[in-house]
Amino acid sequence: MSEHRSVLKSTSTISTLTILSRIFGYVRDSRINYLLGTGPLADAYTIAFRIPNTLRRLVGEGAISAAFIPVFSGYLKEDKRKEAWEFVNAMVSAAMVFVTILALLGIVFSPQIVGLFASEKFEANPDKFAATVLLNRIMFPYIAFVSLSALFMGVLNSFNRFASSAFAPVLLNLSVVTLSFFSGFFANPAMALAIGVVIGGVLQVAIQIPSLVRNGWRFRWLWNLAHPGVRRVAALLGPRIFGIGIVQIEVLVGIRFATAMVEGSAAAISTADRVMELVLGGYAIALSTAVLPLLALQSRENRISEMKNTISFALRLVLFITLPATVGLVLLREPIIEVLFQHGKFDSASTALTAWPLLFFAIGLSAFSMMKIIVQAFYALHDTWTPVAVAVCSLVLNIGLNFLFFRPLQNGGPALATSLAAFFDTVVLLMIFRKRHGRLGLSAVLSSCLKFVAASVVMGAVAYFMIHYPGVYAGAKLHRALALGATIAIAAGSYFATARLLRVQELQEMGGIFARRSES
Repeated sequence: MSEHRSVLKSTSTISTLTILSRIFGYVRDSRINYLLGTGPLADAYTIAFRIPNTLRRLVGEGAISAAFIPVFSGYLKEDKRKEAWEFVNAMVSAAMVFVTILALLGIVFSPQIVGLFASEKFEANPDKFAATVLLNRIMFPYIAFVSLSALFMGVLNSFNRFASSAFAPVLLNLSVVTLSFFSGFFANPAMALAIGVVIGGVLQVAIQIPSLVRNGWRFRWLWNLAHPGVRRVAALLGPRIFGIGIVQIEVLVGIRFATAMVEGSAAAISTADRVMELVLGGYAIALSTAVLPLLALQSRENRISEMKNTISFALRLVLFITLPATVGLVLLREPIIEVLFQHGKFDSASTALTAWPLLFFAIGLSAFSMMKIIVQAFYALHDTWTPVAVAVCSLVLNIGLNFLFFRPLQNGGPALATSLAAFFDTVVLLMIFRKRHGRLGLSAVLSSCLKFVAASVVMGAVAYFMIHYPGVYAGAKLHRALALGATIAIAAGSYFATARLLRVQELQEMGGIFARRSES
């Protein structure tokens, strides 16, 4: 189907730029780990950044995009360009006021907010707590800039323009990396990193403005909270924010448990999460971003059958990538962390502390990815309350699992709790969608998964043999890095080769789209 080919093209563009961002993100994390390791200052920076980043996910990119795109696309579908841009200006004006107030409140009440994220053990260290509050105050304006960036991204994605918004996070990572080299001019290196975050937020907004102007936007201050489009977005945004808020409470629960564990646990969990997000952001998030405008269009035109085909198509594609990625992360987690981060203050103990939660995050990779697809389907149907209701149940499960895993798994507990809650969330949403709208073609997804699993087993055997073969992964760091790279490349090659032998349809679909791109 041509619509699915369009999704694949958009996904490949977003995925390429997202992977580029993740590469720079690795450089950023490498610099952070080099300067801070997994010591007290690393925990302070991790929690200080996590707070505005959590709010970013709450009122920023996820909520705004999901609520904004269906409404804005409606104006474009009806060819009401003038009204569409008035709606955008009303949204931008309102957003500027609200996120500025939010940032100011965050700066003023930073000690109280940090207290919510920190355990009693964490607060018992006054220097560590004070450093966290200071860093949090420096970084809180980031929420204002990244929220505007998310709104601009929603506009551009509605025009199927993904490049500049997908490239924006690269600038954040570049900004932090650049400032890290000037850390000697600050009282501590974490302050330089925090300032880099704020500058990166400014750049994320700036990079999208030229593309907006080319598509017809001219900014005009328009304070009109009664605008029909703004009111419609607010109606969709409320439950969406509530739903994401529940997810972020899960993050808060995990952080509180981590701050009560051995020193550096919060930083280790954050680094493990970043490694997992290389795959999650590189393809799953890219695919869910590209598929939302299509799902919104199919929903608006009441093409439910085609919408279900799109969901099945997206689920198969995302599992084609994430199942082997799960196997790779489980088997190669320690070499990956060692090669990427083990230098400076990040030592072998830090590697071991980080590899443990990565094991449990990897288990949930497919669930995280599928959840992003099925949630988009509910949003496209303007049903924002169902994901919220399921998320509430998921939150209760997550909290209970954290208590269950706290002692036996230590900092692996929050990761496993998050993964199992994601599986629960995904399965329940799929069941509800199927009950309301009929079969989703999950038998075809399952059939494809069996082939993916078979190919992943072959890939896992190849990876395990190579990385454990005597003398392969040994010697200087450069040699180990080359050995790891070769292992990943050959193992991935074995996966695709096996998939081809099994005549995996998804491989042919992806190969076809890249072939067409090279010919064009």
